[in-house]
Amino acid sequence: KENPENEEKLVHEMGKTMAKLHKIKVNGFGPFNNNEAKKGKLIGIHKTLYDSINAGLDENLERLVKYNIISTEIANKMKGLFTNNDLLNSTTSVLVHNDFADWNLLTDGTTITGVIDWDECVGGNPIQEIACWSTFFNPERITPFLEGYFSETEKYDNFDEMFQLMRLRYTISKMALRIKRYT
Repeated sequence: KENPENEEKLVHEMGKTMAKLHKIKVNGFGPFNNNEAKKGKLIGIHKTLYDSINAGLDENLERLVKYNIISTEIANKMKGLFTNNDLLNSTTSVLVHNDFADWNLLTDGTTITGVIDWDECVGGNPIQEIACWSTFFNPERITPFLEGYFSETEKYDNFDEMFQLMRLRYTISKMALRIKRYT
């Protein structure tokens, strides 16, 4: 806020920082097994990205239908997008912060100097985190963010399709969570 002229540069740096974090490989997908974490091992409770993404999807969609947010027909179409989708055949799991946002980043005004608040981290596909990040901010921030991100790593195959699929999944989850929290 104090230096708005630095925002685009810092958003670029955010992308670079996230890409660096995604170089940390983990085993499995989803939340980490607490017993293994106590031993210093990050092992997701789901063996596949498909299982992780679909965990809780039915419950989320049922809640959205129950509260007339979406119709049963739309819920079925959404479910179909996540069923037997080749985009979810990812075999590489990385450390996903899962709340990578301005309020969890430290900066000296020029670079990102630290990332805090790791209590929601999971094993996942890097595009999940990019999609999650993108839902917090104005769309114009995505360009410098992705430029920073892909200055550190090659652009993923099927990035655009996976990005939109993960944005949808994240939105479904957050909408269902808000309804559960406030009803």
